[in-house]
Amino acid sequence: MSFGELNMILEIASRQWLSRILNNSAELVKIIKEADDICQYCETTSPMICIERCEIWKAKNELFEINGMLRADDYIHDLLNAVKNNRRQKVIEALSEHPRSIKGLQEYLKSKGYYHSQQTITDAYVEPLVKTGLVRKEGNRHKLTLYGRKFLDILNKFDVENPLPSHSHCYEEKLLKKLKDGPKFHADLANSSVTPKSLSRSLRRLIENGLATKSKTPDYVFYFRTKKVPKRAFSPTEKKIYEIIPDVGISARELSKEIGINLRRTYKYLRRLRKRRLVFTRKKPRTYELTASGMELTNFLEETAKLVSDTARASTFLLEQSNRIIDAPAPLRRESFSEPTSTIQFIES
Repeated sequence: MSFGELNMILEIASRQWLSRILNNSAELVKIIKEADDICQYCETTSPMICIERCEIWKAKNELFEINGMLRADDYIHDLLNAVKNNRRQKVIEALSEHPRSIKGLQEYLKSKGYYHSQQTITDAYVEPLVKTGLVRKEGNRHKLTLYGRKFLDILNKFDVENPLPSHSHCYEEKLLKKLKDGPKFHADLANSSVTPKSLSRSLRRLIENGLATKSKTPDYVFYFRTKKVPKRAFSPTEKKIYEIIPDVGISARELSKEIGINLRRTYKYLRRLRKRRLVFTRKKPRTYELTASGMELTNFLEETAKLVSDTARASTFLLEQSNRIIDAPAPLRRESFSEPTSTIQFIES
């Protein structure tokens, strides 16, 4: 068997091993450990074979290289902004099939109804994915990274359309996370790391896009009885209104239905009772809550955040593993390149 044939077999085998590990493991740290078990018994003829041909080595090296990127303060915002764009999602889908050149991506996008120059595709759609670690360039082609493939799994799992702006501080995403726990008052949401100036705009954007709703009832002014004891007799209607007001309060509209009189007359009697200081009003704040679409998008965002955390752990694991290898004393003798060697050693080469 020729040297080239051996290299081809290694490339195919490493791709099959990586695919098997990905299918069997959810967490990236576990994937890395399983990959290490394979690398331990790999007898390659040269370290350069790993670098050039081994898909497992490439996947581990990708994770190693994005460690600093994942730990940047604004990384999660950059990632979410990058993947909100439909054309970038199409680029991810295209690269999941096989690596492509920019011209190849242009042809794929044309088949999906998107017509752009190669420069626009590079600058506007591919580079943001490269900068977030989902895609990497190899020669004149781009490929989906291991991290990018894991993200695509989440994208396919939820199949959500994200209508939120792709250039933002992600205030809407913060509000979605806050609302997942249940309906919230405006004052509750004001404490969710969203500036007061942006809160109303972000809530309006969520409502307009069908991701959240505001309590529909217009009756947010409620009437309550005071503790004052009536000293003067009531008229029959005043007495009915006064006695029917519950401890939890009631709106004038509900009160008019309970008594059986029109709303205008209800307000007239309530004004009389307020003048006698027997009732008082209190505004009941409107609440905001997620719609079904909003809940689905929130679940997608949470899964994405978990993936980022998992990837950061895997990347840190590789970094610490590399540091241990560097700090370890050098072996006294090395027989040949054919002995089992950990792939991570070549990351530092």
